[in-house]
Amino acid sequence: MPDSPRRRGRKPSDDTERKDRVIQTRVPRDLESTLKDAAERERVSVSHLIRHVLEDTFNLVDNIVADSASLVGNVTRDARRLAASARGERGHTPRVPATEGGEEAAALMEAVDAWQDVIINRPDQCIRCGVALGRGQRAFRGLSSVPGAPAVWLCTDCIDKL
Repeated sequence: MPDSPRRRGRKPSDDTERKDRVIQTRVPRDLESTLKDAAERERVSVSHLIRHVLEDTFNLVDNIVADSASLVGNVTRDARRLAASARGERGHTPRVPATEGGEEAAALMEAVDAWQDVIINRPDQCIRCGVALGRGQRAFRGLSSVPGAPAVWLCTDCIDKL
C-alpha cells in the first residue's frame, strides 16, 4: 500500500484546466433557505443561482451607469437649447463629432443620402471633425429623406475623406 492517503472520487483537475473560481461566503440562515427555495423553483443549483444573480446585478448596474451618462448629456443639451431660446438666439447645439465617438453625429451621417456643395450663411460646425464653419465659407450640406432631420454639415477636408 502506498504511503499517501487514498482519495475518494476522481482526480482533481489541474489549475490550468479549471475554468471557474470558487468563492465562499457566509449567509444568514433565512437567506440560505430563500436561496435554496429560489434555486429549486428555477431548477438550478444554489451555486448557479448565485452566479446568475451576481452577473445580472453587475450588468444592471453597468446599464444604469451608461443610461445615466446618456441622460445627463441629453438634459445638458436641452438646457442649453432652452437657455439659447430664452436669450432669443437661434442656432444649433454643438454635437460631439463622429471622429470623437459622437453617436448622434454618426447616426446623422448614416441618414445622409447625398452631399450638396453650398456657401454657409449661418455659422455651424462640421459633423465629422467639429471644425467651425463660418458665414461665407464653402461647405457641404447633407441631404436626407428623414423628416425633421437636423442640418448636417461637412467641411471641405472631410468631404474629401469620404
